[in-house]
Amino acid sequence: MFLKTALIFPLLIAVSLASSFKLQGTIAKANTKDKTILVDSIYGDSVIVKILPNTEIDMDNCGIFGIDKYGTFKDLTPGTFVEIKLYFQDLNNGKANPIAREIEIECYKNKAY
Repeated sequence: MFLKTALIFPLLIAVSLASSFKLQGTIAKANTKDKTILVDSIYGDSVIVKILPNTEIDMDNCGIFGIDKYGTFKDLTPGTFVEIKLYFQDLNNGKANPIAREIEIECYKNKAY
């Protein structure tokens, strides 16, 4: 029993760490040809993120009467604040290309200005 726990626990930690990459920022540019967006991150850098056909785009408080709805690539417009859950496809060979797993947009988020 202890051996099974000792083997499964590191695997669970690795899986949870692999899915914990999160990026927050404002969309600066959307490239419809390549299906990528350029995000000005709250951490001070700009990141190009690839959007796949199975990327889930959640739009919180965006529907009629403030209900949530699902978005598409055309909803990713410059100036929109997003929270993106990322994964990296080729992390081992030095090419860290972030790919969006899930994008969350809050339509009625209070802004400082």
